[in-house]
Amino acid sequence: MVSMEKFNNDFKLPEQEIKKQHRLTREEVAGRLEQGENLENLILTDLDLAGLNLEGRKFCHSDLRGINFYRAEENDNGTVTETRTNLKGCDFTEAIIADLGPEAFFYKVEAEGAKFGYQENLISRRKRQAESGKVPRKEDTGGLFGFNGMEGNFKKTRWINADFGGGSGYDALFIGADLSEATMEGCDLSGIDFSEVNIDNIEIVNPTSLAGMKINKDQIELLAQTIRLSDSEKRAKFLKEIEQKGPRKALEDYFKIIIIKGKE
Repeated sequence: MVSMEKFNNDFKLPEQEIKKQHRLTREEVAGRLEQGENLENLILTDLDLAGLNLEGRKFCHSDLRGINFYRAEENDNGTVTETRTNLKGCDFTEAIIADLGPEAFFYKVEAEGAKFGYQENLISRRKRQAESGKVPRKEDTGGLFGFNGMEGNFKKTRWINADFGGGSGYDALFIGADLSEATMEGCDLSGIDFSEVNIDNIEIVNPTSLAGMKINKDQIELLAQTIRLSDSEKRAKFLKEIEQKGPRKALEDYFKIIIIKGKE
């Protein structure tokens, strides 16, 4: 994971880049949607797009830091009107999401079948960044720091080569979310809390790290069965751990996963 202190101090857009790029307004986004256009390679930072029908749109390579897909307004009678956003089947590949400012607010979204992630795997990315000795640019973090997906529908989503920022203080949040039948491949899920997340039939493929990931005791058998390891030696070793120690101890010892009691 990127050093958060270094990220916090140095992770900024070059001044001239800020000047030359144009951040779209909600109205401009709505206009593009009316024309049937996608939303790729755009500056959409800090925009409130709550309530727009974005189903199937592509956000590839767009800057989404601080974007907001949810709104709640209190009425005169004390009730609250929620405005949610349809992101079903959207493609967020290579989208810039990692930020230490306002969250990328995917709260209560309908994002079934959406795609998130990055083409370069995290091991290669981190090696390249370490060798360069430079602070990663905004489009080169491979990160989902500051992603708030609480209570969202992320069923059947796909997450590739993403660092979820666990333990950074800007962890991706999924409390109350539905990640059933999702696929997470080549991701760093260290420190992420899945203890109150629906992870039925999830597939975690070749994780970069699961150390410190939290699950509840009722998710032990499920998770042990859904981790996929392509490396035959690693797979054999994990299966042997399960056989000798049982799934709970295998998850704790082999992946350093934390098991919590959860709700009674």
